[in-house]
This record gives sequence, C-alpha cells and structure tokens, in this order.
Amino acid sequence: MIPDQMKSLKHSENVMLVLCMIGEGMAYLYALLLRYVILNWYYTNPTRENDFYKVFGWIVLFFYMVVFQFWRKRRAVVWKQEFVDKAFEVFKQHVTLLVCLLLFLFFIGWSNRISRTVMAAMLGFGMFFDLFIRWQYGKFAARSIQKNQKVVRVLLIAQPEEADRLKWCIERYGYRNEWKGIHRLCRVETVLSLADIKEAIKNEGKISNQEKDLIYLSSAATECLSQAEIDALEECGFPICRELQWKGYSPQTDMVVRTGDKAVVYRSFMNHRSPVLGVNYTTASISEVAGYLIRHAEDLAGQYICFSNVHTTVMAADDAEYREILNHSAMTFPDGMPVAKKIRQNGYAEAERVAGPDLMEALFKQSMGTGRKHYFYGSSEKTIEALKKNLQERYPYMEIVGMVSPPFRVLTEEEDAAAVQAINDSGADFVWIGLGAPKQEKWMYAHRGKINGVMLGVGAGFDFHAGTIRRAPSLIQRLGLEWLFRLLQNPGRLLKRYFITNTKFLIYTKLRKEKREDHDTKK
Repeated sequence: MIPDQMKSLKHSENVMLVLCMIGEGMAYLYALLLRYVILNWYYTNPTRENDFYKVFGWIVLFFYMVVFQFWRKRRAVVWKQEFVDKAFEVFKQHVTLLVCLLLFLFFIGWSNRISRTVMAAMLGFGMFFDLFIRWQYGKFAARSIQKNQKVVRVLLIAQPEEADRLKWCIERYGYRNEWKGIHRLCRVETVLSLADIKEAIKNEGKISNQEKDLIYLSSAATECLSQAEIDALEECGFPICRELQWKGYSPQTDMVVRTGDKAVVYRSFMNHRSPVLGVNYTTASISEVAGYLIRHAEDLAGQYICFSNVHTTVMAADDAEYREILNHSAMTFPDGMPVAKKIRQNGYAEAERVAGPDLMEALFKQSMGTGRKHYFYGSSEKTIEALKKNLQERYPYMEIVGMVSPPFRVLTEEEDAAAVQAINDSGADFVWIGLGAPKQEKWMYAHRGKINGVMLGVGAGFDFHAGTIRRAPSLIQRLGLEWLFRLLQNPGRLLKRYFITNTKFLIYTKLRKEKREDHDTKK
C-alpha cells in the first residue's frame, strides 16, 4: 500500500474513534435520561448528584478512548471485519470498559455514588450505538475505497478459441485485493492473438503505446511463447499476470486475475493428516483443493473424495466399516466447524472447513475453459432440472456432460453396469455424487476403480446449487451455526440426529487424544 493511502486509513481510524466517542457520550446521556426522567418515579431516592455525573461523564470518555486504542492494536481495521467480528469487538471493548470503570470507582471510593441502572443502561446503549457506528462507517469506508480504485485495463493475450472465455472470466470476477469484500474491477480493452503478440514483441513501441495496466497471459499462450519473448514482454514495463494453471503453482483465491509477482510457489498440502475419532482428515483450503483437483484429475481417476461432518464422523466412530470407507478415500475433508476446530486443536492451526457446496462453486469457476468435464449423479428429477438451469446461467463455460437422477432403490447389476458405462462414456473428469450419507460414500467405495473420473460425494450440495434448499447466510456459517439453520428448516428429521450425534461428538472428543500426523504424498 502506498504511503498516502496509509495516512488516509490512519486518519479514517481516528475519525471513527471520534464518532464512537460521540456515540458513547450519547449512550451516557440516554442512560441518565432513562434513570432520572423516565424511571424516576420508580425509585425511592429520585435525587441525583449533578456535579458527580458531569465529572463521571468525562471519565467514561477518557477510559473509552484508552480501551479503544488498546483493542485497536489487536484487531483488523473496521471495514475489513465481518459484522460478527464487529459485534464481538464491541462486546469485548465494552466489557473491558465496564471493568475499568468499576475498578476506578472502587479505588477512589465512589462506588456508592453511581446508579447501577445508569451503569447497566450505559453499557447496553453504548454497545448498540458503537456497533451501529462501526457497521455504517465500515460500509462507507469500503465504498469510498472501492470508488477511488480505478478500473484495471487489461491486455489479453490468448488463443482465439479461449479469448471469449477468458474475457468473460476476467471482467466478471476481477481480482480480490487486500480489503475484504472489495474487488478490483477489470476491463479487457485489447485482445491479441499469438501472431499479433509475436509481431508486437518485435516492435516494443506498439505494446508500450497501449498504456495498459496489466498484461494477461493465458496458460496456452504461455506455452507457445519462448522465455525470451516473455522477457521482452516484461521489459515493456507492465505487470504480467499468468493464468495460474501450470503444474508447480497454486492459485490462492477463486478469482481469475492475480499479479504475476505474487504467484505463490505450490506447496503440497496433501502431506498433512489429522485424525478425529479415527477419521483421517486432509487439511487444506477450498481454493487449494480446487486448483489441485484441476491439475491432478487424471492422477485421481477412479478414486473418491469425502466430506464428513459431525454426524458422519460420529457414525464412523461407531461403525468400523464406515470408518474404513472414509479412510480409503483419496481425501476426506472436514465439512463442519466443530470438526475443523478439533483439527486445529490437534496442532494444525490453519485447518479450514471444506464444505462440499463451497468446493463445488470453487471448482465450477476454476474449471471453466480448462476442458474439465462434470457429471452429476444423484438427487431427484426436480432438483436435477433446477440444477442444470442454474449452472448454465451462472457458469456458461462449464462443461456438463451428464445429469442423472437414479431410482430411489437398489439397482440391479445390469442397471448399475449401465450407469457406470454412461458415466465413463461421457468422459467426465469430475463425477459429483449426491445420494446422501452414508449411501454415497458406500456407493463410491464400491465403484472405486470402475469410474474413470474422480468421484466427489457432496450430498445436499445438489439441492443448494439447484436452489431447492436454502443455505445458511455466510454470517451463520462463520458462527458455526449452519447446523441450527438446517435444523429450523427440517426439525422433524434433524432434531434427534443433532441432539444424539452432537452429544456423542463432545463426549468422544473429550475422551480421545489425537495428534496431527504428516505423511508423504501418495497422490
């Protein structure tokens, strides 16, 4: 970040401090109004010490400023925080403020002069005003930052058959900068073919006069250019962004455009395993998994990937056969916040929840235009029809080679063989299985080595992307309460399951001690 921006952001934080102090002052006045005007009739001692409350008001503001500065050094700037982070920050700050005020009043002997109603009301009003100010100011600051960012002008170098797809992706997704929720907008102003660029390299002025902010090289174009030609492009003075699909590099976000000097050398996240109740979980981020699957689909052909939540983890703890099925997968990911937290407690601090529906979205985006094909097997006819419509609208360059809703019964050997043949004939790289747990895991285990693509058991992921079941808002997911959201949607089916399995999970994890394990990559 440039120095001028740093100064501006520091100034903005000070502005927010002033606004929050005004809010705290208003909370103090409202607390006095509530106690000595609105509720004055209720108390036997309606008098108040005006001089004391004037002095105490300034003390409150002083301590608020000190506490604000104390927590300021321990948090992200307010517009980078999610709403739940803001709420938690406000709660911590006001609890700290309350403790400081009580200690101060006790040591100077003023504790009997302050009304407890005033203290409680000031705390409640203060948290409300503080949270409201941070929420609105954060939105205002984020809009200001985004408004002041200029559109990135892109010179796209690609093969003719991939130019339309890349232009659509770049302009739709742009790239995420360091601010949460803010994206740099990109506009493809010029598209050059390989023949054009080779001619332009001979005449450097032709590229320089374009006055572009970024040169974007597709992976196919990169393979057709020599290192000397790429060096010549870099000498033109524009950042070069490469399509990060080479073996040896891993995209760190699900966005398309990233500046070339920030490409991160690929690390093998497959080395880390953490057991939870006997299930060996792979630790990774969603974007890393999606990039890995796109690059290594052939290596994983015939294998399967599982997503296990609290319910299926407890089921595996009680059922050795099912546990073996999960552990025979190419990868099993934690599809639940309690499981991910347990993995972090086991020693892998960066472990994330990798939910099936989230990986579907990431893989759909990153696979567009790569030639990777998708096949969907499972769910109902109604869901399949809605899923097909939604995917075609949201991911127009995604290659879907089959969508089948199998009968809701055990298939005969002939029917099963025909289903396997249809999947293999489609040439699918990713076979999405939506039969529900534990049926889908048992199906994938029984068909390992028979299916030419990599199987992914995503359960309700079909319904989420079809829109037939509403998924919990991102705030609820961040709080780890998606299970509660689903419970309220279908209490009859899920109440008993959640009560029993969640209780078992808490008991089992307290009784067992499991540690992080590092293994050599076999994939």
